[in-house]
Amino acid sequence: MRPTLRDVARAAGVSVSTTSRVFREPDRFRPATRERVLAAAAELGYRPNRAAQALITGRTGSVAVLVPNLTNPIFPELVRAAQHRLHAHGSFTLVADTDEDPAQEASLIAMLAPDVDAVITCSSLLDDDQIPDLAAQVRLVFVGRDPGPSHPSVLADDPAGMREVVALLTGLGHRRITYLAGRAASWAARRRLQAFTEAAAGAGVPVDVVDPNHPSFEGGRAAAEGLLRSGTLPTAVVAFNDLIALGLTARLAEAGVAVPGEVSVVGYDDVEFARMASPGLTTLAYPRTALGERAADLVGTAPADDPRRVFPLTLVERGSTGPARAG
Repeated sequence: MRPTLRDVARAAGVSVSTTSRVFREPDRFRPATRERVLAAAAELGYRPNRAAQALITGRTGSVAVLVPNLTNPIFPELVRAAQHRLHAHGSFTLVADTDEDPAQEASLIAMLAPDVDAVITCSSLLDDDQIPDLAAQVRLVFVGRDPGPSHPSVLADDPAGMREVVALLTGLGHRRITYLAGRAASWAARRRLQAFTEAAAGAGVPVDVVDPNHPSFEGGRAAAEGLLRSGTLPTAVVAFNDLIALGLTARLAEAGVAVPGEVSVVGYDDVEFARMASPGLTTLAYPRTALGERAADLVGTAPADDPRRVFPLTLVERGSTGPARAG
């Protein structure tokens, strides 16, 4: 005979209601009480009936986290932070990859809506006009995108971060700077490009914008090929993300172009490979853990309660930036 909630309560020496709430909201209880209930449940082999709990509470206890590309190294840490915080709130986490496809993202949200309490969508590629209909089906929390005050969101302070990058480069004497952009369909890419061009304009520095076709290591290599063929290299390159910057640096090295002696390179994200590269990559560190944790907190917070939170970026200076070359 399967053990019941009452059996667990009796074994733990607490009430049935306390036992039930420990499974729903474990972070609300003292560690001693929580551990006593969970130990009793483990000893008896008890498993909560999630379907029954959902009928009673109106909550499924599950939250979906969508990412555009699980192979991008910025997302695992962000998802992990969200998962840990959601677990502390008593929720399970489901993770899905949208394959950088807005149609697939919309389809996943609609499909998951009946079975989750919320969907955290990272670097969303949804069209603006898709968001209201999907948000009517399930609570949406956006990471790396601001869809407006009606929807909770967390994002990094790109304008301030890009001003730091421009100040660093101009302080090193750079006046010919190229920006390697992300995908035009990406809200995050458009915002980052705008932040950089405005920062450069504020410093009186002209910028050439190049589309590397894909925000990846191979996209960075392709962008480097284009710059090499042009015959006139900039003194500095700022990339949409670290993967592009690392691909660019690798191809320049193959062509005998010294970084930073001939071209300085700046990335964005501060992925692990940025520290391991030679030279180490100067980059803006994306606050992945803070964004993931805050997104998880917003799952249970009304939109009116601080619906939009902006986190600072940190400029990490490494060996890929140096004084502008003469001439």
